[in-house]
Amino acid sequence: MHTTGKSYNHDLDIHNRKIVTPESAFGILRKTLVSNIGQERLKGFLIRFGWEMGVYDANQALKEEFTIEDLFKQGPIYHCMNGQISGSEYEGRAEIDEHNQIISLFGTGTWENSYEALDHLKRFGIVEHPVCYTLIGYASGFMSTISDQQVLAKEVACVGKGDSECRWVIKSQNEWDDELIDELPYYNEKPIVKELQYTYEQLLEQKNTVTRLMEFQKVLTEEIANGSNLQTIIDMVYNLIQIPILVQDIDFRSIAYSGLSQDEFNKIQDEMNRYIQENRTILPQTRKEKHQLPFRKKIIKMDYQEHLIVPFFIEKEVFGYCTFLYNDMNTVNTEDDYMLLARIANAASLILLNEKTRLESYTRMKGIFLEQVLNGTISSKKEMMVKGRYTGLNLELPYYLAILEYSNPSLALEEEFHFQEKIFETLSQYIKREEINSLIGLYEGNFILFITREGKEKKNIESIMEGLYQELNKKYPKFTFKLGISNEGHKIENLKQQYEEASVALRLNTAKQVMLFKSLGIVGLLINSNNRDGIKMLAHQELGPLLHKEDPKMVELMKTLYIFLLNGGKLEQTLLDLSISMSGLLYRIKKIENIIDKDLRNPTDAYQLLLLIESLIALGECSL
Repeated sequence: MHTTGKSYNHDLDIHNRKIVTPESAFGILRKTLVSNIGQERLKGFLIRFGWEMGVYDANQALKEEFTIEDLFKQGPIYHCMNGQISGSEYEGRAEIDEHNQIISLFGTGTWENSYEALDHLKRFGIVEHPVCYTLIGYASGFMSTISDQQVLAKEVACVGKGDSECRWVIKSQNEWDDELIDELPYYNEKPIVKELQYTYEQLLEQKNTVTRLMEFQKVLTEEIANGSNLQTIIDMVYNLIQIPILVQDIDFRSIAYSGLSQDEFNKIQDEMNRYIQENRTILPQTRKEKHQLPFRKKIIKMDYQEHLIVPFFIEKEVFGYCTFLYNDMNTVNTEDDYMLLARIANAASLILLNEKTRLESYTRMKGIFLEQVLNGTISSKKEMMVKGRYTGLNLELPYYLAILEYSNPSLALEEEFHFQEKIFETLSQYIKREEINSLIGLYEGNFILFITREGKEKKNIESIMEGLYQELNKKYPKFTFKLGISNEGHKIENLKQQYEEASVALRLNTAKQVMLFKSLGIVGLLINSNNRDGIKMLAHQELGPLLHKEDPKMVELMKTLYIFLLNGGKLEQTLLDLSISMSGLLYRIKKIENIIDKDLRNPTDAYQLLLLIESLIALGECSL
């Protein structure tokens, strides 16, 4: 077949014409643009594309003799004629001055079967934002042209993001306030060259930041590898970046700082302490909470300084915080500083973990020596003095021995070892912070502390142990702690005797949390005189059947006798302590007097019986 022919449209205005394009072609164009220039630039392109179409149709409408109301109605009509939508429902109002000029306008409505929304669903599926960019641009361009002012439309619901309809709002720009401030750049074309230049500058800035971070990390790594301590590294960091820095533990106590005078540091510490009291929620309150991240980055603005804070971890627990200090944070790039601070926090974790491991290893080694002296493995004074040199303590100085007992009935067996490790860690940190010369060990299920006098020049032994008790009680509130403390010892070879004294003090520790052997008075003297057999014999003679531990009734009467004697024979206090009635208490007292053949109202008999019972408790022969 052979054919020829000619086809012309002589009515076509080649300078002012419309091109009919299938919907699918626009869909392909949209998909290609997303792949090549990205979603953000596509949005701007389509809004401006729609704007130009709206301006064109508005200019065509203005050539006709339409009223203002008719011009408003022409927009949706042209929209439908262009095939962009199949229909529209709308309502609006306009404020017009005496010269028939539009001052402001407002409109709202829906689009039926938006080609953009339907094509987007087909090619990309449901997204989280409206997608009718061309329609928004068209409406804005059309209404801006016929009203001779900037008018902007916004899509508030869209089928493309899963809504049931495409709904829009249109207003004069000055009516939007700041609602569309982020949308305005899409209406102004930005040359790709300028975008590329901006992108290049961003990449260059990122490259410089990465280079700076790499150099900073290299310096930190070298310092850590060289064995520098944390204070040295913090000083080095301050010299490099000239930002005051503070490293604190979990309770915001200072570990190291640089770039601050002592007065400045004191002001910051006081201000932080006040902030902590007012905002307790920023601190982990329990051991369990230390496994959780309270914050990755926190900015705290105070009267004196502004703080950028990053936590650091040791063994998966929050151990402390690294802080940059600023006079005015608005003048700095906190994101870049955060990346520096995060690396400092990592360095602090490594250094302090190393110090912790070294300290605990050294402390354990010293504790083993202490255990060997107590169990008799090291028995001669000469061997004690030779091996004792490795502990770093002068064993010829006067000393004290303390025994720490802890308990928690709900603690599972598998948790026992872990908790023991945590207590050991707390003890090690406490004696280091308080500058106490001490050995720490484990003996017969309890912790033992050997403390020389030179380590307590500023505090007496009771103050040291009270401070330790308070710290343990604060860190582990679900546990019960008791401490027994020996008299001052003078010869290391007599350590076993000091251990016995501390054990007696611990066993008699019923009301106080910290008990000194010297506070036991005559009971301590009796035990210290090694009259154990005589005490036991006298106790059996005076107390008789009340010592039968296998008989619950005798145990109950023994406890009643002890509480009654402790209360000085006061019936009211005793019945409160025992939670029994007056008649029940009187019955028990009468029965006790009959069993032991004693008058409990006789002060001499009562005092002797109390001494005997407390002596038995101290010897471990009686538990009440």
